[in-house]
Amino acid sequence: MTDSAASDAAGPPAATTTEERLALEAWLDGDERGLELAYRRWGGMVHGLAAKAVGPVEADDVTQQVFLSAWRGRDGFDPARGPLGAWLVGITRRRVADVVRARPFTAEVPTTDDEMATADLTAWDAADSTDLITVYEELERIGEPQRTILLMAYVEDRTQKEIAELLDLPLGTVKTHMTRTLRRLRDRLGGEQ
Repeated sequence: MTDSAASDAAGPPAATTTEERLALEAWLDGDERGLELAYRRWGGMVHGLAAKAVGPVEADDVTQQVFLSAWRGRDGFDPARGPLGAWLVGITRRRVADVVRARPFTAEVPTTDDEMATADLTAWDAADSTDLITVYEELERIGEPQRTILLMAYVEDRTQKEIAELLDLPLGTVKTHMTRTLRRLRDRLGGEQ
C-alpha cells in the first residue's frame, strides 16, 4: 500500500499532541470545551502573529475575533484539509488583513537623520504588516509538518530540539525541514539568495 493510500485509509491527519487531540475532538463535537482547549493551545500563537502584524494593543482584539469567528464557523473546519492550528492561522491572517486595510497609510518618507529622529513611524507598521500577510499566505500553502515546524520556531519561539521532541521527529528532520522551507519561502517571496 502506498503512503498516500495509507493516509487516505487512516482518515484525517492526527493531532501532534494529546492536548491538540483533545481540543480537536471537543471542537468537532461542538463541545464548548473545544474552544477553551483550542484557545489554551493556539491562543499564544494567534496573539503572537497578530501582535507582530498590528501591534500588541490591537492583537488582543484580533485574537478574540479569531477565536469567536472560528467557533461560530466551526462547521467550515475540515480536519482532512489540515490541522486546527493551521486553520486558525488562516483566520488570523484574514483578521490581520482587515485591521491593516482599515488603517490610513499616509506616511511621509523621512530622508534625513533629523527627520528620522522625530518621525512618527507608526504608519510604517502597515507596510510591515503587508509583508507579514504575504508570509502568512505562503505559510498556508506549505504542507505539514513544515508549516507547524516554522510556526513553532518563529511564533512560539521554540528550539529545534523542542520541536523535534514535541512532534516526535528526529532532530535532523526538523533542521532539514526548516532549511528547505525557509529557502522555499525566500525564493517565493523574492528574497536575496
